[in-house]
Amino acid sequence: MKIAARAPVRIDPAGGGTDAPPYCSDHGGCVVNMSVARHSYAQLQWLPQGDGVHIYSHDLKRGERAASVDELTPDGELKFIKGFIRRLLKDRSDFLLVTRSDIPVRTGLGGSGAMGVALTMACLKAMGQPIDQCDVALVANEIERHDLKFAGGSQDSFGAAVGGAKKIVYHKGGGCACTRLNLPPEMAQRLQSDMLLIHTGKVHLSGTIHEDIKRAYEMDNSPVVAAMDRLKAAANTMAGALEAGDMNGFVAALNDSRKGHYALHESCDSDVLRSFFTKLDPFIIGGKTCGAGGGGFIVVVTRPGCKEACIDAARTLSEMVWPFAMDDDGTVVSEELEWTADEVAELRSLATS
Repeated sequence: MKIAARAPVRIDPAGGGTDAPPYCSDHGGCVVNMSVARHSYAQLQWLPQGDGVHIYSHDLKRGERAASVDELTPDGELKFIKGFIRRLLKDRSDFLLVTRSDIPVRTGLGGSGAMGVALTMACLKAMGQPIDQCDVALVANEIERHDLKFAGGSQDSFGAAVGGAKKIVYHKGGGCACTRLNLPPEMAQRLQSDMLLIHTGKVHLSGTIHEDIKRAYEMDNSPVVAAMDRLKAAANTMAGALEAGDMNGFVAALNDSRKGHYALHESCDSDVLRSFFTKLDPFIIGGKTCGAGGGGFIVVVTRPGCKEACIDAARTLSEMVWPFAMDDDGTVVSEELEWTADEVAELRSLATS
């Protein structure tokens, strides 16, 4: 059988940034994170002995082949995928792994975290290992942060692994706990009916922004700690508002998060981001940049009766305007019919071209 895994991307309406070290280790953190029904996918099928390892990314239109996992080069455009393979399938060979995503790269929606979780889920399933969503998040994040040495926190991995709206608490000194928020049905409906995701067209470089914040954090009299404290407080307030069905409280915490986010570092802000919020202001009651900032998607809450007008205005600014849809499942994995011999031959050809 072929193993097929998928994982959703996320938005982080409050607390994003407080999940990343050193702040979360020094002070503790809190993030409100919602899974979005846009996904990354990983498919894996074992091949006959001696066929070797074949990888292909539909998004990058790049592939690679090697006789075994050990012989894969550690770098190149497929470095991310290979990092997961080298950890999770290090003693195996003779397989075909194919990936694709519903979203473009560098959008601020945690796409790499979603792909890492999908890869982890597919590999664990193929190896017959136990699968728990929170454990998958921790393994995927460890590979991304430690094996691949990509800067950031862990909220992206939890957003991809655990569905719905979540409160993720980071403990001072290390460790975290991810808890699903119990939203009243009418609150969940309001979020889905009133929120939009809008791409700013500006590239989002989370790794660079995280490094900027870390350097600023270590400076004397740095404003970063105060900004992080504000973001953490907004996340705690927002979690309570969501479970209470308090839309006004949710929007207030969302707007406070946007201000706290701008205060983290100048690279979290941009004239492009501010111009979007200014032009959409007549149609929205709140909004925030997704992810580390600087670019990518923003999430906005539309004024009552103004959603269609907001969509029309947003489409004059952006080619990508998406209604918000919650993914309640998180990462899922299944067994499917194998690729046919012709499909395998085509994918192997792509991987070696």
